[in-house]
Amino acid sequence: MSKEQEIIVCDKLINKFILRARKFIDYGCFQYGKYQYAISKKPDASFVSDFQYFVFTKSTKSLESIRALLDMGHTEDVLILARTMFEGYLASRFIDEEYEDSLVNDFIFVPQLISQRKVIYDNGEARVRGTNEIIDFLQRNPSEMKLGKDKNYFYDLYGYLCDYAHCNFSILYNYINAQDGYTCDNKVNRYLVRIIALFIFTKLFESIVTVEGEDFEGENEEKECYTLVQDATRFLYEQLDYLSKYSSPNVGTELNKHMKGMFKEMKKSLKEEVGSVKKDFLK
Repeated sequence: MSKEQEIIVCDKLINKFILRARKFIDYGCFQYGKYQYAISKKPDASFVSDFQYFVFTKSTKSLESIRALLDMGHTEDVLILARTMFEGYLASRFIDEEYEDSLVNDFIFVPQLISQRKVIYDNGEARVRGTNEIIDFLQRNPSEMKLGKDKNYFYDLYGYLCDYAHCNFSILYNYINAQDGYTCDNKVNRYLVRIIALFIFTKLFESIVTVEGEDFEGENEEKECYTLVQDATRFLYEQLDYLSKYSSPNVGTELNKHMKGMFKEMKKSLKEEVGSVKKDFLK
């Protein structure tokens, strides 16, 4: 299969994820924590679902934006959105697997108060406006939320995505033409950015949607979601295997080494079950 054909497969999988994700949001995403809190006046683990569904809905909109950017050829901007999706996936997995009562404050209640300027967060301290009372709040960096096999590729992938999210001169080649003039017309890394975006959303979808006990619209819809994760995982496994052995002629030896190591660890991480999809179909 040529790279152009693989790009077509990527685009089809992205379209399928958008279709299934939008359906899931419409029938399955509900604020269970908010509902329970209205009754009991006590926050509980139901808020984990609220946060995960928020991340999922936000990331689905980002994936739709990514699809539009890919159509425009703005590949470097895809990686900016991929970074936010990756951060969302890490936070969603963290609050689910490491749940304790304080996380409801850290991820849900206090951030809302900060955005409303009812709480001031400065120099690592959260204080109530007016009373200056210090309240418990921990704002975590993405590196503090990595779990499982995500730890093995996190720093390389996150660093790569951050290069595109910041004004970093290391990505100058995206904006320079053959005459060394500035240009907005470069369309670079068309294949790579699709693999990265698809990898992140597949993990997010797997960890939130294809989970035992999730309330699907019906048996057929459940089957479609599980099949989609399996198809995307199988495709990514093959592509990441190729990338883990590929040396780009456009970059130096050291960067090639790190990129190949990153892709190798990303491939390995696909074997990890972050939802309820069994991975016995992977070699």
